[in-house]
Amino acid sequence: MKKDTSYSFQSKKGMEVTFEELHIRHINLLIDIKNKELNNWFLKMAIINTFDDLKIFLNNLKKNKNKCIIAIYGNEIIGYLNIFPLNKKETCLKISKPKLINNKCSLTDKQLTLGLIKKSISIKDIKTSSWIINADINNVDLISTSRELGFQPLGEIILWDGSDLNKSIRQNTQSYTLMNELQKIKQQNILKIVNFIRSNQSPLIRNILDFYQDDILKRNNSKSGAIIYENSVLCTILKDINYQNEEIYTLTINRYWDNRFNSVLKEFIKGFFKKSPASYLKTYKENSQLNLFLEECDLKEKNQELILIRNTIVKNEAKKVNKINQSLESIFEKLSPQGTPYPSPIQLKTK
Repeated sequence: MKKDTSYSFQSKKGMEVTFEELHIRHINLLIDIKNKELNNWFLKMAIINTFDDLKIFLNNLKKNKNKCIIAIYGNEIIGYLNIFPLNKKETCLKISKPKLINNKCSLTDKQLTLGLIKKSISIKDIKTSSWIINADINNVDLISTSRELGFQPLGEIILWDGSDLNKSIRQNTQSYTLMNELQKIKQQNILKIVNFIRSNQSPLIRNILDFYQDDILKRNNSKSGAIIYENSVLCTILKDINYQNEEIYTLTINRYWDNRFNSVLKEFIKGFFKKSPASYLKTYKENSQLNLFLEECDLKEKNQELILIRNTIVKNEAKKVNKINQSLESIFEKLSPQGTPYPSPIQLKTK
């Protein structure tokens, strides 16, 4: 949008008078005008001027992949979900958990959920490689609906609550010294942190999320950081943008974690929850070493979620081999035969 050029004069009373092109941002000024006819004309001109700016903006805007899908019954919205990208390349889109509002129609909650997700993945102007849904492990409707639409289980995650963390953990001199190595994420260390994150992701997660420097920076806030000791990254904590209305942070430790640093990690976790008692830590269930350690730190399991993925590359490959319900792991293994073997697919319990 073009930048507005304004001019100003300083009055004798010290107040500044500015001269600007009328714009929709001035609407709060129009409310105070008593002359209705003049007010309407001002509003009309503000819309015209703003629309001219908007046309320039839209011509330079790429396709928007952040969308809201709604379910309408009569004149009421009875359900909605949000679609938003998880990486800068916008090759991986997240579908939020459908929210149902006062269902008055004859459709079941499961049918409404199905309709919302189906509409999301059928939008023609959205071209992406992967769709992701997080479902509570006990949300049978969301899991079965997603599977019906071609989503496959990718893995399980655990959310950890540390609000009641045991206050008796004592800080020793060694851990205090090493805690000084906690660094904020910045341009000077971002490449090292990106490499650490990618190397400690499973090949499947790494291929699908496809994180680069800008993606890590987007997950960086005042609570994010990395413990770096002797120029090596030991662990990272990043804001998880999968969750829009919750303070959830992904904790990643080195795949070859040295137990000598357990006291460092314990003090770090204690300090994190002392500053952010309403936050949660996220780990992958397959990381049994880290999950056991968090239990020993007196963290409580808040919830478990299943990650479901719908991938267009996988879909095309599955058509070629003409196999039903072929696992994501076997398909990616064909696409990258030199890669590390993938774990066996998760078995879902169905009623």
